Amino acid sequence: MANLRITMTRMHYGLNFIILIIVSSIYGNHTLDSGKASKNSSSGSSSPSSNATANEPLAALSLIPDEEIAHFVNQSRITTCKFSQPDVRLQWRNPRNTIISDTKGRVHIEEIAGSLLLVFESIVRADQGSWTCEADTGGTVLKKSFKMIVNEPISFRDTSTVQTATEDKDATIRCEVRGHPEPSVSWYFNGQPLFPPNTKYTALADGLLVKKVSKNDSGEYTCKAFQVSSSGSSFEEKTIRLNIKHRPYFQKPRGGYSWGNVTYGYVGGAVNLTCDAVAEPPATFTWSSNNKKFSHKNHIIYNGSHVSMLQIVIKNSTVFGKYKCEAKNELGTISREIQLREGTKPDPPSRFQLRGVNSDTLDIDVGATKSHDVDPDHSTIIGYRFEMIPTEEFAKHRKWERAHRRDFDVEDGVTYLLVHLIPDTRYLIRVAARNAAGLSDWTEVKEFTTHPLQPHGFNSGAAGPDTSAFLFLRLLTALGSILLSTVVKLKF
Repeated sequence: MANLRITMTRMHYGLNFIILIIVSSIYGNHTLDSGKASKNSSSGSSSPSSNATANEPLAALSLIPDEEIAHFVNQSRITTCKFSQPDVRLQWRNPRNTIISDTKGRVHIEEIAGSLLLVFESIVRADQGSWTCEADTGGTVLKKSFKMIVNEPISFRDTSTVQTATEDKDATIRCEVRGHPEPSVSWYFNGQPLFPPNTKYTALADGLLVKKVSKNDSGEYTCKAFQVSSSGSSFEEKTIRLNIKHRPYFQKPRGGYSWGNVTYGYVGGAVNLTCDAVAEPPATFTWSSNNKKFSHKNHIIYNGSHVSMLQIVIKNSTVFGKYKCEAKNELGTISREIQLREGTKPDPPSRFQLRGVNSDTLDIDVGATKSHDVDPDHSTIIGYRFEMIPTEEFAKHRKWERAHRRDFDVEDGVTYLLVHLIPDTRYLIRVAARNAAGLSDWTEVKEFTTHPLQPHGFNSGAAGPDTSAFLFLRLLTALGSILLSTVVKLKF
């Protein structure tokens, strides 16, 4: 028991207090009793003059615990100072040599059974240093100290997970890392490491400086902090989304065919004029023609995320002409002129027949051809639209608006797969061709039926090829189309 030592960290103060009183009392009594027993056992061989000295306990100042212990901020600790002789005044001094006299508060003292307890209810960084207990024996002052080491875990202060910068200006991505010992910090952009300082990035005490940002600097920045201390190591990271405020930019036209700022339509049809402009904050769109602005009351205008679409019903040739789209935000304004020209209404597909069928797929041939020698013009067929509806559903509602729609781009010699259908179901299907001016009239409606579910996969029907031959034929067709397209590209 003489070598009993107690280390207390991160325990509830009330429990610390009770246990420490019990253990300190046992430890103290044991020390005094064992001292007396030892001296009495040797008294038989001692001289009378030495008996008087042996009857007096040795002056000893002890701390429990007395070793150096690393704590984290907000933890608690109790250290007991005990003197071997009674009626000796004890006192505690902090690292600034100030006597602790408070009996309540974050750091205070409590006197219990001749011991003086130093109580830390919540440790802070300023508590680091040597704390000393003094015993005044009446002319001689005995001292004993312990060293308090206070570590602060990694934390991120004033660090928002979404931050904003302005285009063409320097920006600081705030990531203020706190901790003791001081953590080392590294930066990543969209998962790739950055190595500041360089011409683009500079590491700061409270973040990362990005010079002359552009919209390409928008993305996720990760601030990684690593800390090594006497009690171990730790790692934390913070991911920050950087949004770049920038003026509007027009996006490239979507799809494989483009006629610049020219759109085609035909009398009796309808056309959608589209304006794609990415901006931060998002742009507001306005449409006009002949210096007259369009409103939602008199025109059909759809606005989405970074896009606006003006739908025009072409009742007569006076509708053709120039239309202007304007995109504006707080950082700038851009505009684009779109010419609506009269085009040719395409003819419907001349071929419309079933090539194969299984339980959830119909393979349709519409005689698709694609010229590789001549650039497409506004009259070239560039795709097909299929509409399909179960026969029973159409019989109930008599509306094609309830039909499912599938759009395909044209490819030379290919057939089109209508997938994810219901097994053993009759479908009404129609097709229209598409060119730059719009859609053709619909073909006649045809009815096709999917097969019941079968464990052996694809069944092309009695009139068609068997499964293996059919799949092999489809594979050859696809490979031939790819090889032909590659040869043409290499040639030109």
